[in-house]
Amino acid sequence: MSSQKSRSLPRISASGSPARHVAISASHELFPSEDAALACIVEKRVVAHRRMRNQQQGRTLRAPVRIAATRMERTLQGGVDDLKFLYPLLDNIPAIAFPILHFATCGVQVSVYGPPEVGQVVDVLRDYLLSAKVLSSPASLLYVPEDRRNLSFFHSVRGAADALGTRDTEAMVWSAGDIVLAYDVFPWLMEPELGPHDLVLNVGARQRVFPEGQPELFIGNYYETLIPRDGDPRALDVKDPNLLGFTRAGLRGLSRLDDLRGAKDSSVYMDVFLRTAWRALASARAAACLSTLHYGLRRKRGALPPGKGLREDHASDFASAFFGVRARLKATTVDPFVLKDCDNLEDLFGFYRGLLQGIVDEGSTREDGYRELARYYPHAEHLLALSRRLEPLWHELPLWRHWPELIRDKLSTCNRRLTEALRAEGLHDGTPPLPEYFAADGTFQQAPAPGDDLPGTRAFLRDVYLPRFHHGRAVFGAAVQGGLS
Repeated sequence: MSSQKSRSLPRISASGSPARHVAISASHELFPSEDAALACIVEKRVVAHRRMRNQQQGRTLRAPVRIAATRMERTLQGGVDDLKFLYPLLDNIPAIAFPILHFATCGVQVSVYGPPEVGQVVDVLRDYLLSAKVLSSPASLLYVPEDRRNLSFFHSVRGAADALGTRDTEAMVWSAGDIVLAYDVFPWLMEPELGPHDLVLNVGARQRVFPEGQPELFIGNYYETLIPRDGDPRALDVKDPNLLGFTRAGLRGLSRLDDLRGAKDSSVYMDVFLRTAWRALASARAAACLSTLHYGLRRKRGALPPGKGLREDHASDFASAFFGVRARLKATTVDPFVLKDCDNLEDLFGFYRGLLQGIVDEGSTREDGYRELARYYPHAEHLLALSRRLEPLWHELPLWRHWPELIRDKLSTCNRRLTEALRAEGLHDGTPPLPEYFAADGTFQQAPAPGDDLPGTRAFLRDVYLPRFHHGRAVFGAAVQGGLS
């Protein structure tokens, strides 16, 4: 085995009981109109361009913004729920199908929270996976309807988790519904810190996902800096996790996230820092909370120099104080695909659809294309069968019934508004901010974003990630059997 392959098979702890219940969220907040959503999309991209310009001109001490991308915001207009989780990533297969498949094939119970259209997709997946003997019973894959009167991150997590049949001390895993290629789910199901802690936040660190000397498969923005406590002297550039581990107590602690609901700038987060630090002044966590507050203030002022950040133990103590439970924050994941969800059009189409559709389209037939995909992805046969099962929904779901006209119109409108705003700021370089991902006849056109290494990602999937998945599956299977014996 090559050194790269051996490095790709990290030790997975089998201590404790593996998580057997997974909550998946396919819900996010609605904008009142398309104009309001578009205004937010434009504002966020313009701000990113400004920050990049300031960094290039040396006006800030650190450079967390490395790329400007076009976020996807949700609207409900004319009966069409413009929900990113339903966007097709390979043929007619939507983003939400991927994390469901990755967890459901492990023999765990999965619960999905989302709007009715997501429920229809879940029904198709359940029927297929039951017929394929992947699921043991219909209760193995549940759907929980979204409550549109109460849309927030926490309510989507709780809505999915409450349907799971877990006891108070049992571990659960939560996953965002747009984690497309993170099919190596076993490190999350076998999180060794759950038990000693009720909530584990394993953030993604660029230096650990893409070690020095290894290719960086895609460029991302990392807004926080963490100093690890395991003897690693490096400051780690990190971003928030797209998967979480928690117990029922940890889930109750997550309700504090609604304090941040609707936050538009760092002043709201700073207020949370202040209130949490104040409450903890008389406790053993006072020093950690004050350290976190100091970090937050320096970050807000742009006065945080490279190499300086928040200590990992202080971050864990602050999280414990904030959530009111035993919390652990760390940065040990080496999974690149946990970092890259589908918040942006460039991620969804430029990276994921470009990668997956590009592989399948190389086959002389559709079946040959999915056989080629199996060299990189372990559930390719299931994806082909699901694609066929999902075909009737393309005549039922409003978003799909109007595809690709809807997405071509959306891209055109975004391009026009973005161009106008960037020109007004002196930030437009003469090229369209967004590629034309779909031709007039609806054909998908590959257009990777700057920094997206699709050939390198193929090699990583084939030589590193797929072997890592098979190793993790074997360890997980042994742990489950050991727990049942």
